[in-house]
Amino acid sequence: MGRTVIPAYFPDSRANKLLDYQVWEVTGNATPDNWLYLKGSNEVARQFEVLNGNSCYSIKDRQMRSGNWSHGYHFPQGMNFKNNRMANLLKEVLTMTLVRNASIDCAIAFDWYKIPPEAGTQSEKWDNTETGELVHRGKYYKGVSRAKEMARAALSEKYLLFVQRHPLYAQCETIITVPGHNADGASFGETMAQEVADLADKELVLTKSLHGPRPQAKSGSESPSAEQFHIPISLAGDVIILDDVYKSGGTMNAVAEAAKRAGASRVFGVAAVRTMKRN
Repeated sequence: MGRTVIPAYFPDSRANKLLDYQVWEVTGNATPDNWLYLKGSNEVARQFEVLNGNSCYSIKDRQMRSGNWSHGYHFPQGMNFKNNRMANLLKEVLTMTLVRNASIDCAIAFDWYKIPPEAGTQSEKWDNTETGELVHRGKYYKGVSRAKEMARAALSEKYLLFVQRHPLYAQCETIITVPGHNADGASFGETMAQEVADLADKELVLTKSLHGPRPQAKSGSESPSAEQFHIPISLAGDVIILDDVYKSGGTMNAVAEAAKRAGASRVFGVAAVRTMKRN
């Protein structure tokens, strides 16, 4: 009778955290020799591959199988400390599950928008997560209030700390906006991008909506195409797309395609929250 193999990881089709990681090293060698084992989604693992390039290669060894890890990497010349820093961060945030051939190379949200309670409760009655409440107050509270300004300040700090902690995002020099529905550059997501770019001392590029105001996204509606967006300058290297809410990811992916057409090498997205629904 064959041995039952338990899968190392069951990915969520919407977003995933890095569940766990382990670094194993050979001591006493003339040169450092490290192995990194992960328990997470392919999109999580891909970030380590992008960060390290040719300094590591994927493995499937006995240690990986015995530890029930989903991904394993060998670093013959030693592992950069940035991997530990990124691994600890990816245990806290959500890495989006991407469609095949997506234009965006990575997309991350700090948390879910809402907390699902008992089964059967309508989503409109779900409580917000801590970050979801910050988005709600900063985006929907009317007029000028202390609660609204405090929420915006707290979100700006979250974005800034994330960009500083994530090695792939930290090396980007440019932040790109996602046009709001009014296409006037004044949406909540666009103004947050402006604040974070100032705090992080990065260039801000306002994406243009070529067809003017955009319709509200609805479940089942088609995702926008890259032809709807225009990046007004030539880009170079890696860039960040910053938005407030990640729903299906269609708009962010379309902006990412427009960014690559403008010359960006890779595009890394970040949003404050991910909606619970698939779309």
